[in-house]
Amino acid sequence: MSDNHRFHKFVVDVRGRELVVVGRPGVWSWDVVNPGTAALLEIPRFRPDADVLDLGCGTGVIGTLAALLVPEGRVTLVDCNAVAIACARRTLEANHTERAVVQLGDGVEGLEPASFDLVLCHLPRGREVQRQLIRGAARVLRPGGRFVFVASTHVGIKGCVAYARDLFGRCGVVRRKKGYHVAMTVRPEDMEPPAARDLYARRSITLAGMDVVLVSKPGVFAWDRLDGGTERLVEVMEIDRGDRVLDLGCGTGLAGLAAARRACNGQVILVDSDLRAVRSARRTLQANGVQNADVLLSDGVSRVVGDEVFDVVITNPPFHQGRDVDYQVAHRFIREARQVLRPDGRLFLVANRFIGYDDLLRQTFGDARAAYADRSYHVLTATA
Repeated sequence: MSDNHRFHKFVVDVRGRELVVVGRPGVWSWDVVNPGTAALLEIPRFRPDADVLDLGCGTGVIGTLAALLVPEGRVTLVDCNAVAIACARRTLEANHTERAVVQLGDGVEGLEPASFDLVLCHLPRGREVQRQLIRGAARVLRPGGRFVFVASTHVGIKGCVAYARDLFGRCGVVRRKKGYHVAMTVRPEDMEPPAARDLYARRSITLAGMDVVLVSKPGVFAWDRLDGGTERLVEVMEIDRGDRVLDLGCGTGLAGLAAARRACNGQVILVDSDLRAVRSARRTLQANGVQNADVLLSDGVSRVVGDEVFDVVITNPPFHQGRDVDYQVAHRFIREARQVLRPDGRLFLVANRFIGYDDLLRQTFGDARAAYADRSYHVLTATA
């Protein structure tokens, strides 16, 4: 599959400049610049020698504009998603920017304290994730440095502004546009930056009739519970003792954990493109003493495609990008599952009842059937 097919390019006009943006399904706002991001880009003044951080860079459009406007400074783009990192690098390259670096990271981890003059961020949904990013901005800003952020009214921008005000001493909304508020604050000279927190938490849950330990943090899907879809998938999936299993989009790792216990003489590989999910899955497996499973940061099957084949692929694919519905990642998972399954290998996929993947499964595998269905979920299976 060529890069031209996998990545999508589009052109936007920002502050009188034409920017080429490179996106891909799996990255929020991958095929259009979100109105909130557009509003954020209109606000900051860029000192030519400023050190700028694009925190949660996504496609890289914010960091790319900053790199073009700070010819004597430096720009750092950070994201926890491997697909976003790939898009951001391509966006920078497409705009011939050289004064920027892109790095994988969870928030501001690995960045020097008090090292940036300006931090820009489009805050995602989730109160604890938002607060982690706001605290991170406070740690990496120099005294007098500015933090400019945007979020929609649907994800709690008022709470973000209030939290930033409590932390920095002052914070105000400077722009409103199409349900988005852009806010700004400044790090005081005498501010004591908040300490970094380890947000990973342990919980005891029941999985397939057994007590297990779940270790995860805010920002990972169903980080504090066993979601209904995964529960149905675990109940229905058929795994033999010697099977080689791939958990595609593993999240917290609970389905992979159940697979590893059933394939006690086999091996399970768990993959996810989100660094937080990978770390959660590793911690969950370790907490439960699982020895026959590995977790990889991977854009789909990119880390396992090649000579490796699997007896079973299990997946609970995502279909949300922010507040929007996007089935393209799930469709890609189905096609990629067929690539890595051996002849007669089995796919088990769980989805909300209203989502119909049946036709694509039949086109890809030649057959498909419902192994389970209720009012909320169905588990579909197909044989290679």
